[in-house]
Amino acid sequence: MAKKFLFFFLTLLINYILLTFLVFLFSYFSLVNGKTYDFFWVKSIQEKLYMRGLRNIWQYNNNCINFDKDLLYVPKDGECVFNNFEFKTTLNFKNGIRSNGDNSPLTDRNSIILLGDSIAMGWGVNDNQTFASHLEKLTNRKVYNMGISSYGTVRELKKLINSNYYKSSETILIQYHYNDLFENKYLNANYVYTLEEFERNFKSDTAKLDKTIFFLKMFKTSLRLSFADLFDKLNPSANYYYINFEEHVKLLEKLIYDNLDYSNKKIIVFFVKEPNMRISNFPISNENIEYILIELDKKDFFIIDEHPNEIGHIEIANKIQKNL
Repeated sequence: MAKKFLFFFLTLLINYILLTFLVFLFSYFSLVNGKTYDFFWVKSIQEKLYMRGLRNIWQYNNNCINFDKDLLYVPKDGECVFNNFEFKTTLNFKNGIRSNGDNSPLTDRNSIILLGDSIAMGWGVNDNQTFASHLEKLTNRKVYNMGISSYGTVRELKKLINSNYYKSSETILIQYHYNDLFENKYLNANYVYTLEEFERNFKSDTAKLDKTIFFLKMFKTSLRLSFADLFDKLNPSANYYYINFEEHVKLLEKLIYDNLDYSNKKIIVFFVKEPNMRISNFPISNENIEYILIELDKKDFFIIDEHPNEIGHIEIANKIQKNL
């Protein structure tokens, strides 16, 4: 009886490993050929492959950034090609401002400044597809898109204050993300970066991916993903990301009050909520700062990349415009 059970167990295990290997191969080679699938097991494998080694990161593209002692890195003037499996994009910058495409020229009067990270910058979409570009068309007001991938609020405000656009602007839009908390909590605004730090983070050759080791590690990860996905299906709440805004707001408002002339400018802070997020203590607007919670659907994001797609950017622009 024990031998039969052992034989059955080993047969089941071998078939499971074989099935996983086949699904893993399908997921891997589909992904490297630009095909993504919203099927739970395949999607999970492709997400892990993408996020843990196959994703291109904008700020690690030496053709797109320059060293800056105050901000660590800033975008290079001119054209920057940035591609991943789900998108092929070209970003154009001038003086740290991303282009809004071929919109009609507008004056600085009643201009809007947009601060934020990769969402504001427009990760995954072209110049004329960013919500900054759409908002410019909707409001007929000049929008200066100063969003930079991976910046937190400390560097965003530092960049704004040192720019030529701050005094002439009427409205300041701040796109906040929960991962801004670390920078807002620990980064000294007066910190001066060195070229050595920059080169260590962005110019190193030691971070090159060993494809064989990566492949084996990801296959090992895939062996448990099917069980994790099944658990998520049976218990959807396990897949939620919970965010309590209480600490976020305290740090954010201190930065705003310490750095911005909130008495003469309209300041709007908005947060883009993903479908799997559950949030608490989201701030209520006050006389100095208006808060907007923008809720997007699954269709508004790429399948494996966590950023809003072109549809999502249109939604964000429409929802902001209603508050302007």
